[in-house]
Amino acid sequence: MTTSSSLFHQNFEILKADTPDLIDAAHELRYQVYCQEKGYEDAERYPDRREYDEYDSHAVHSLIRHRHSGVYIGVVRLVLPHSGGADRPLPIEQHCGLDLEKSHPHLATLPRQAIGEISRFSVSKVYRRRIAEQGLIWGVCREGESYNANFHPHFNRRHLPLITLGLIAASFRMCEEHKIRHCYAAMEPTLLRLLQGVGIGFQPLGMPVDYHGMRVPAYYPVSERMPWVLNTRSELRGIYYGEQTQSQERYRHKQLVAV
Repeated sequence: MTTSSSLFHQNFEILKADTPDLIDAAHELRYQVYCQEKGYEDAERYPDRREYDEYDSHAVHSLIRHRHSGVYIGVVRLVLPHSGGADRPLPIEQHCGLDLEKSHPHLATLPRQAIGEISRFSVSKVYRRRIAEQGLIWGVCREGESYNANFHPHFNRRHLPLITLGLIAASFRMCEEHKIRHCYAAMEPTLLRLLQGVGIGFQPLGMPVDYHGMRVPAYYPVSERMPWVLNTRSELRGIYYGEQTQSQERYRHKQLVAV
């Protein structure tokens, strides 16, 4: 039986945006989603058709690319601690009105250099449709939309949203690489529920706020929970590591969980 992770790797790949061309592709895709598709940002502010903000000076990106077409279909950013000032607020603190010292004092005492924020978590609706029109799987389902099931007879609405899982796997990879142990995110309520359904329980920190659409500020102890998630969720583990390394990495994370 074809697994969710094998379907992902047949159709998509995760790319770390570590070259000028890939970084440019990340900003171009952000413009496509945030300016053209969603209208969250004013397109006239970005005549070069690349969306960016003040946090990009200390952030890293990953992309999801469709193998057959070469189209970049998803992007996610990890905002890192600012080297010039450990107390500089993250986007969630600045835009969601969080006062952690009052509402969640245990989080306010976390070491700032180990905290990051997942943001610009985006999948292009236009590019999804373009791929689907080719009769190819695009692997993410939002409310009111349906999967193209022609690619594989067992692929239907009950399958996990592959691109979303790919972006989460990419986020975890970036956290591990940059030694980020604690993550914040301002998430759409539907995404928050979806992740909870696959065992990735971000902790809501407040009521939804209107920031690039309705968003819930949330927290995730990534270094504490990631080993357990990768050990128990085979679909995410397969996307995170790739099919050939699952066995040895499952053993490694079993050992981490036992410690």
